[in-house]
Amino acid sequence: MNPFLHQTVALPRRSGWPHVLRVAGLAALAWAGTAGAVDLNTATLEQLRSVRGIGPKTAQIILQERDRGGRYISFSDLSDRVRGIGPKRAQGLQAAGLTVDGGGLRVSGQGESARQGPPGARPSPAPVAPRPARR
Repeated sequence: MNPFLHQTVALPRRSGWPHVLRVAGLAALAWAGTAGAVDLNTATLEQLRSVRGIGPKTAQIILQERDRGGRYISFSDLSDRVRGIGPKRAQGLQAAGLTVDGGGLRVSGQGESARQGPPGARPSPAPVAPRPARR
């Protein structure tokens, strides 16, 4: 037996059932993470608090800012508007099951200009100044 290719320590034999249950349990947890998604724009205080990484104070601030400034358009919009949630934390909240508009289209980097248009309308791109002619 080659110690580099094979394990040299004897392990106790396992029956098939605990392993199957463990794999099934992990699959159920992975599925529950996607099924239990919480939409940032429609969630209540309790639903926001159920997301890992959002406490009672942060949930309250998210709701107050949503009432004051309107719907969130993206996770970068969330991190711009809510103090204490940076891009890294917003990414962690997304991994924990938080979504923007049900996880559909995510417009990132639009900020205030996208929020000023009518609801449901896509914002027009910023005008681009023409380049000066080369001589």
